[in-house]
Amino acid sequence: MVKIIIHFFLIITLYGCYSFRGGTIPEHLKTLQIASVIDNSNFGNPEYKIDLETEITNNFIKDKSFDLSDEDSDAKLSVSITSIVEAVNSVGQGELEQERRITLSCSVEYYDNVNKKQIWKKNFSSYGLFDINQAFTARDETIKVVIKQIAEDILLAIVSDW
Repeated sequence: MVKIIIHFFLIITLYGCYSFRGGTIPEHLKTLQIASVIDNSNFGNPEYKIDLETEITNNFIKDKSFDLSDEDSDAKLSVSITSIVEAVNSVGQGELEQERRITLSCSVEYYDNVNKKQIWKKNFSSYGLFDINQAFTARDETIKVVIKQIAEDILLAIVSDW
């Protein structure tokens, strides 16, 4: 749990200190449509795709690198959650499980609607750890932290050509 709190604190701190402005967004791209996130993970929680879409949208609103649009946009962002995997991370005395790892992976396409071509298609992945003693609550909190990290990585990839 301490690792989750530290990770979350670092994300918040770094997000406040670093500006993504001045990246390499092509000049002709002014508006962006963020398509509904598709969840192909079979993990069974529909909230995660909504959470990821909300985080991505909020990041672009804060960054102000694009005007967001539902239709007729200059660019389109399509995100698909490809997997959410939960696995044992550490085992303690008596071979009792202590910590689990959640890894979330996405496929993202950034498309130029003006020139009718794909700018890039990339895979993003992030993980978090949680204490097995607080399994359900900690798992959900960890996935939300991982979703925030992936949303930030997607924004960074677009505005800085990462």
